[in-house]
Amino acid sequence: MQERYFSDEELVAYLDGENDFAPVDEIAAALKTDIALAKRLEGLRVNTAAIAESFKALARDDRPLPDLPEVPVAKLRYGMMAVAAMVALVIGFGAGFSTSNMSTPGWREYVAAYQALYINATLAHVNQSQTRQQDELNRVSSAIGTAIRVDALNVSPEMDYKRAQILGFKGQALVQLAFLTSTGHPVALCIIRSDRGAAAPVVSKSMEGMSSAYWSKGNYQYLLIGGTDQSMVTRLAEKFSSLDL
Repeated sequence: MQERYFSDEELVAYLDGENDFAPVDEIAAALKTDIALAKRLEGLRVNTAAIAESFKALARDDRPLPDLPEVPVAKLRYGMMAVAAMVALVIGFGAGFSTSNMSTPGWREYVAAYQALYINATLAHVNQSQTRQQDELNRVSSAIGTAIRVDALNVSPEMDYKRAQILGFKGQALVQLAFLTSTGHPVALCIIRSDRGAAAPVVSKSMEGMSSAYWSKGNYQYLLIGGTDQSMVTRLAEKFSSLDL
């Protein structure tokens, strides 16, 4: 059985030959005996040949344009002016709509989109000893200049801590701590450094169809997200917000 759990990010780095970001020797050794790991690796492999062939097929699609009826020059010029005016109107309206009603997604929105891909099977197989969990937490939490203890994450029997990994947002490290709830739903506690240095209370919000709660404390911002039980997520967020994470 595989003793060391490898994250998807480490396996992708291994496939891409990015030796600085993957424990190459450990993965290569595990692949000799771990069939499940080999299947995970194969599932992450990108079929570049198929992608290249698809682009070639698009390039070969050179169907001729249909014959267009002849239009008098005067009518053509008038039609072009009308189309240009309509395009300008649409662009102007679109620009006004986008600037007044759309906002640039922040780190929480990106995390929510990523968390929406998680299912029970993403984490159900992860079973690490407390020693390995702490080693992983030490490595991951150091990326944002803090230290997190495994026992501090056991805030409720409603959630079982599984693993930690380092993500990134606009060149800044972002820590993701993954849990499974007692009902089998994946939930993530994400932490990122902030230069605001101001505390903010827990705010509950639905994101990507999932329950979430976010807050800030000291030099860090936090987001707890996953599942559809908003009362549970808010309750657990309140417990996490009282800790020194």
